[in-house]
This record gives sequence, structure tokens and C-alpha cells, in this order.
Amino acid sequence: MIRHSVRESLRCIPDGLHEDVPITPEGIVQAEEFGRKLRNIVPDKPLLLGYTAPRRCCMTAESIRRGFSSPDNTRDLGILPDVESVIVDPGNFSALWEELGWHTLIRQWLSGEIPEHTLHNPHRYSNGLLRKLVSFPGVEDTDLLVVVAHDVTTLPVLASACGTTLTTIDFLNGIVISGDQYGAEIRFADPENTLRAEWSPE
Repeated sequence: MIRHSVRESLRCIPDGLHEDVPITPEGIVQAEEFGRKLRNIVPDKPLLLGYTAPRRCCMTAESIRRGFSSPDNTRDLGILPDVESVIVDPGNFSALWEELGWHTLIRQWLSGEIPEHTLHNPHRYSNGLLRKLVSFPGVEDTDLLVVVAHDVTTLPVLASACGTTLTTIDFLNGIVISGDQYGAEIRFADPENTLRAEWSPE
């Protein structure tokens, strides 16, 4: 599960238009390169691509598919409704973002200080998401499933499963999940962290 590619800042975009924000030309190039790297790493695996609803996630998945450049070996799963938003009340969320700033808001959420009528409980969200991803219908052991979402989708997994509170991750970075419905290994790396954790459903 990875964050979408490079997009413009959302701060100058009205809340109701956030879903329509595309990735930039630079973001397209970087996502295509990501696809080429995937092809070099796992040349024999079928690639399955799913994404959340915002335009930037769909565009990222399409660019990765082009970079992977094996149309007979890729499948577009489309929008994945099972990967639900962490935001329960967009109005409250936007107001808290404006009041606290992004990093403070995310730290407070991951430490359980934000009411669940605004953002889902991060621990329960993480467990529910991981359960869905490791038992995704139609995915074989030989397949590589790439889910394009947002940093805020991944942050509760890092906090809950890995015990690490990050407030953002880079574009096109994310977590690698290897496992099944009985348990999984989760890996994450960035310039400051190399994390590995075992997860089992609760």
C-alpha cells in the first residue's frame, strides 16, 4: 500500500474539491518510474492495481501500470471501497487541521486524542484495513497487489502495528505487507526509519 505520487498542495484548494486534485507532470514521471522498478524487481508476477477514489490515486495507479508496461500481466481493480477514509466528519477534520496544523493533528489522532466522530480510532482502523488487505478477494499468492491511497491511510498501520508515530510519508512510499488472513509481516523504510513488525488479527 503506497501513497499517491506528487500533487500540488491542498491548502489552497477548497475542501469540496480535494478529490479532484491530480498528480503533477513530475508525479506522472515518478509513478511511471516506480512501475518500471517494480517490473525489474518482480518481472514474473502479475500486477494488480487498486486505488481510493481521489483523482490523484487513480492517476498514480495508471502511471504505474504504464511504467510496468506489461498490459497482459496487469489488472486494474478500480476504486477499492474497502479501503475507507479515516475521516468520519470532513468539516470537523478541516477545522482541526486549520486550528492545530497537520502534524499536531495527526500526532493527537494517533495517540487517541481526537474524537471518533471526527476520525476513526486509528488502532481499530489499522486492524480492519490489514484484515481486508491480507484476504483480498481474487488475489493469488503469486500476484503483486499495489493499493494507491494516502499517507493518512498508512500512518495508523505504522502506529498500531509498528509502534511508530509519523505524521507524513513521502509520495510513492508505503508499507509492504506479506501474509494471509492468519497473520502478516509489515515492512516500511524511509531515510530515517527501517521498520518491520508482525501482525495478527484481533
